[in-house]
Amino acid sequence: MKNFIFFFAIVAIFFMYSCANSEIDRLESESVEEVQMKELIQYVRDIKPDISIPLNPQTRGFWATLGGWFKRIGSADGGGYRWGRDNGLSFSQSLLVSVSASLVTGISGGDGRIQWNINGEWKVYPSSIRDYQELGNAHNKAIYELCRDNPTLKSGSSISNTSLLSLVEAKTKAMGYKDNLSLLQRAEIMQMLNSLSSTSTMSDVTTIFMNRFSNSRLDYQFLEEYMDAVVLLEDKDSAISFTEQIIVKIDSMSGVQKSTLKCMVSTALCSINLWQPKI
Repeated sequence: MKNFIFFFAIVAIFFMYSCANSEIDRLESESVEEVQMKELIQYVRDIKPDISIPLNPQTRGFWATLGGWFKRIGSADGGGYRWGRDNGLSFSQSLLVSVSASLVTGISGGDGRIQWNINGEWKVYPSSIRDYQELGNAHNKAIYELCRDNPTLKSGSSISNTSLLSLVEAKTKAMGYKDNLSLLQRAEIMQMLNSLSSTSTMSDVTTIFMNRFSNSRLDYQFLEEYMDAVVLLEDKDSAISFTEQIIVKIDSMSGVQKSTLKCMVSTALCSINLWQPKI
């Protein structure tokens, strides 16, 4: 009996040792960036607004109906910027991609019933001291001025994605973002925009980005979590405050791509404050 107990104890110790080593190996196999991105995703979940608290009756139906549309557009805008950076594009070229992605998803896909206005108060950040603030405001300014000068853009015009990209490129250059696209870069952007045209959900959008850059999977998952949360907020100030909490968290991390992540959520935030459905 004593021999059996001794043998059982040895087996148990060996099992626990093996499990501990497996967990250590798993953690060591994850990069610092992966660990911190998972922490960031969990942080967004932890501070997500409590949907068990009833929303304002005047806005509850609005979000129930249109939340999916805002998530789709916001994920295209923020994800489009990240897609550009993953493709080796500059800040200004990635702005061009983000603006183009916003317009393509805004005027196509879904059930076709949404008609949009563009918020005349397009500036979300009072100043553009930080790069993410500059990106968000420039994104909104470009779309506002394009839709002002081309009124049919926001209502699902028949403009081709090629012509749309040319319009956006001319606009961003006029705003001072003058980096030229190579023929290869232009072709890759066009392929991505054509894929976005057929999407109808946020998941469709992020799948396009993740299929192209699987190494950035956690970044796009983070953007999805952010969009799921921010559309639950009922006013611009609350959305900005929520986003700033996330930006502070990003700044506290040493292993993530801080500038890119902040630009992703900033662009998404600005986008959902720009596009306004006709109700």
